[in-house]
Amino acid sequence: MRNFNTNKLITARFKGPTPLSKTIHIHRFEALFNYTLNKGKETQLSRAAKPRKDHAGVGIFDAVAKGYPSELERTLKYNDINALNSSSETLLHVAAANGHLTIMEYLISKGAKIDVKDKKGRTPLHSAAEKGHGVAVKVLLRCGAYMYSLDMEGKTPLHLAAQNNHSHILKMLLKEEARSYRNQRNFLHMAALKDESSLAKMLLKAGASTDGKDERGQTALTFNSTDINAYNEMQYTPLLLACETSKAESAEVLIEKGADFSIKTPASDTALHLAVQAGAASIANLLLRKGIEINLMNQANETPLHIAALHNKGALAGLLVNAGAKINAVTKEFVTPLHIASQRGNIDVAQQLLYHKANVNVMDKQSKTPLHFAAERGDKAMVEMLLNANADPNAQDKEKKTPLHTAAMRGHLSIVKLLLANKGRHGAKDMDGCTPMHYAAVKGNTDIIKILLSSGKNKNIDDRNIWRKTVLHIAAEYGHSDLINLLLSYGAAINALDSSKDTPLHCACKAGHFNAANSLVNWSQGEKANLLAANSLKKTPLQVAEFNKAENQAQIVTLLKKKMLITK
Repeated sequence: MRNFNTNKLITARFKGPTPLSKTIHIHRFEALFNYTLNKGKETQLSRAAKPRKDHAGVGIFDAVAKGYPSELERTLKYNDINALNSSSETLLHVAAANGHLTIMEYLISKGAKIDVKDKKGRTPLHSAAEKGHGVAVKVLLRCGAYMYSLDMEGKTPLHLAAQNNHSHILKMLLKEEARSYRNQRNFLHMAALKDESSLAKMLLKAGASTDGKDERGQTALTFNSTDINAYNEMQYTPLLLACETSKAESAEVLIEKGADFSIKTPASDTALHLAVQAGAASIANLLLRKGIEINLMNQANETPLHIAALHNKGALAGLLVNAGAKINAVTKEFVTPLHIASQRGNIDVAQQLLYHKANVNVMDKQSKTPLHFAAERGDKAMVEMLLNANADPNAQDKEKKTPLHTAAMRGHLSIVKLLLANKGRHGAKDMDGCTPMHYAAVKGNTDIIKILLSSGKNKNIDDRNIWRKTVLHIAAEYGHSDLINLLLSYGAAINALDSSKDTPLHCACKAGHFNAANSLVNWSQGEKANLLAANSLKKTPLQVAEFNKAENQAQIVTLLKKKMLITK
């Protein structure tokens, strides 16, 4: 038996429309081939005790048909790799028809021609497609087999796959077509020209492209008489696909040919929803002219106008409103297009909606207005636009938070300034009795605290929430020593008591914040921290610190004992 040189490279040229000069690594094929061959030998040896029929008399075509690699190798020495049998089939035809992958790859590596036709005009690709051998089809396509080759009956490999209901082969051929023959006449054109409506339906269902053009610039749908409302696997019709992918010409042809634009996607999006999302103004215009219902909702109760707001399609928002879209339409959560535009920072759409008199103070299910969302986002341009359109800076959501609460909580200094300049109430309290200053204190935001204090002329510095905590309590709890110094310098009550009779110093000791405790006990301008103040549990700050297991416990205890002259 001849030994293979597994490092040898052979360059094989095949016919076809794709780049066909391919370097095939023979060692891969021959390794597979030898593996199969050796396995065959092992089987023969293991069965030596049992006499069985030898394959010595089997012809080369039978060897390929039955998948005998050893017999193929032996007889190939005395035969042409492209020899024909009585049906004018080559060895590759036979291997493809039987799906013998290893033998196919071996034959191709030895120079077997890919696109030879038999008596019926069929190529090896026809044979593999007819029998439904997906891997064989893939190998032939990879090696440049021509997928549009016609047999004596004018049928391509795809026709034969369709006749035998091999949908996986259809998809494979369509995928290769989309990759290699983009924007050319395609299988769908062929089906349309021949008026093969059942095949066209199968192709549309398998995802065939409707965009390829022939030499006259016509798409398949220009002359296709088949059902243009056929669904693909995703339950999309060609029109829905054309709208989603912004294929204006295809959409126009489909609509003119009578495509049903009342059909929705599984998520209940209409063709108009999809066209708006894709920014396809021409398709949206055409659908509206043809009378599509403009305010239909998808599963989330979103209208096309909501979609325009979501994707910042300002021009389309104007088009929809002018065509009769409900400008204040609400979703299941009572969200309007203006809410969405404000939350997303989509200024173009917000501008269009406000120009067309959208309700600027509309509330969603949580009673949030568009201004709440813009303030939370820190979007200065959007906040300015909404305020100029008379948005209420003191609107309260379900938790009674105003946009100023939200901006302070998020640390958006420029938004806080804007809202205060537009009569936002610095002392507004939410359902927990917290002012915007309480929320700024949580983050230790001294700049925002300064603005809020100066806006209220320091009147609200000791405002208490429902737990009777002042802003100084909050600053101490969160360990913001710089903020503590600022608040004390503005006159904050250093010994204010909360509902547990804790002073800010108790809070700092309880949380284990050494720097905060240090700032409080060393404050010397005005009233000093009461080191002996007892809370509702009758504990002084020192006793709280001693009981605490925080990391800085020892430091805080030492600090307090020194201040109380207990230790030096």
